[in-house]
Amino acid sequence: MTISLERAAVEPLSMVDAYDVPHAVVTVQVVVTRDQLAAAVQLGAGDFYGGERHPDELTVDEVRTLVRMNLACMSALELQQAAEGVYMMAESSRAVPEDRAYARAAYRAVDRAFPSTR
Repeated sequence: MTISLERAAVEPLSMVDAYDVPHAVVTVQVVVTRDQLAAAVQLGAGDFYGGERHPDELTVDEVRTLVRMNLACMSALELQQAAEGVYMMAESSRAVPEDRAYARAAYRAVDRAFPSTR
């Protein structure tokens, strides 16, 4: 899926320490699945907000920031494993109902922040 926006979906993430001097801004385009986006949101909401913010409460900018932060920090393997986990949690009838609802909320947050262009 390609999302064309008038402005960038997310602002640049600085990985430069406060005492260091920035040298360049590197732009990387990453093609991800809806499951990978949901995993980034779910993990980010839990890590960044300490589980105190539900994905349904996040603004579009907050969702995009969580995705940007996790894509910058996670390996491709970690992201894929997390994507498989969030998918199973959202779709499995054996998942704890609260966990299933939380995972489905991560997908709703993704759909708000990264609407389908199909």
